[in-house]
Amino acid sequence: MSRRGRVSILIVIGAALGAGAVSAGISALMMRRVVAPPPQGKEIKVSPVTFLYPLGELTVNLREPGRYLKVSVELEVLAKGSPHLPLGETTSAVSEGHKGEGTGGEKPLPPLAAVVKGELDEQRAKVLDAVIEELSASSFRELLTPQGKRQLRQRIQKAVNGLMDSGQVQEVYFTSFIAQ
Repeated sequence: MSRRGRVSILIVIGAALGAGAVSAGISALMMRRVVAPPPQGKEIKVSPVTFLYPLGELTVNLREPGRYLKVSVELEVLAKGSPHLPLGETTSAVSEGHKGEGTGGEKPLPPLAAVVKGELDEQRAKVLDAVIEELSASSFRELLTPQGKRQLRQRIQKAVNGLMDSGQVQEVYFTSFIAQ
């Protein structure tokens, strides 16, 4: 082989090695950006998810003999906890302030809210018992005033929150209210 042939082969090999080194460097830089954890200063923002949980119509005796209350109650529940789901959990579109129970023609609940609703379903007997206890501890006179109804809502909220781990009752709504 002539000297000219050897020089051209060395130039080709050198160029190939140089191109390989450049591409390896670029790949390493790109992998750092893809694999690197998010900067410490940034937090992941999770929008709160609330939903309505109906307890249905309840009829209870009040403190005074011969007086009763017939009321329909719905709880506005805030799903709280980790936004990360266990592996295998299905996800759905999470919309801010999504309300709904996930039955019928409504959109399904976001995964975190579905977990809280499942907890409420499992604890339903205890939740109903706590609500009935607060309702029946009321007097007819106090239920006639707006302040008395507000206090009853607060007592129900506190009683149900004491039973929950992964959610929190934000509001208590009376959708019907008959005291007699």
